[in-house]
Amino acid sequence: MPLAVAEEIALVLKSRLEAMIGDSLTYPTDVMEVIRPTRMGDFTPADRQVVLVQGQPEIVPELSHPGNPPATAYRQTYQIRCHIMGSERNPEVIDTVINQFHADVVKAVYGDGNVWHTMDDNAIDAEFRSPEYVTADGGLDGVNVPIAITFRTDEGDPTSVRA
Repeated sequence: MPLAVAEEIALVLKSRLEAMIGDSLTYPTDVMEVIRPTRMGDFTPADRQVVLVQGQPEIVPELSHPGNPPATAYRQTYQIRCHIMGSERNPEVIDTVINQFHADVVKAVYGDGNVWHTMDDNAIDAEFRSPEYVTADGGLDGVNVPIAITFRTDEGDPTSVRA
């Protein structure tokens, strides 16, 4: 059974982010896990955790195409939430840790760099949006790295990728 294109893209993103786990030579941030939460949220925030969630899709009429069948263009935003819960005795400057985490996430999503934006031939474009830094005195710190990915599907079949 084919998956919706938005789900295929989420799986590509998750796979690229999971490349950060255990690869301290390429990514200085020691990521513990990458998760996509269930409806009940079944996870506990943890240090160096990445949580990938999907936002609301929007139809992009100017990128849709007439034809037989017509193609509908969507722009789907994914939130890459990076959690940091270090010890209060940790001497690292929290802004330095957050900046590195952000940089490592962008680097992981880019992957080889040449065709990163196609998300394994599922999309026509991708762009990072402005990062949102979270700092909380003694609580959860981190950064949300939004990425907007544009793709097309057959008008009547959201599992069918269109160029």
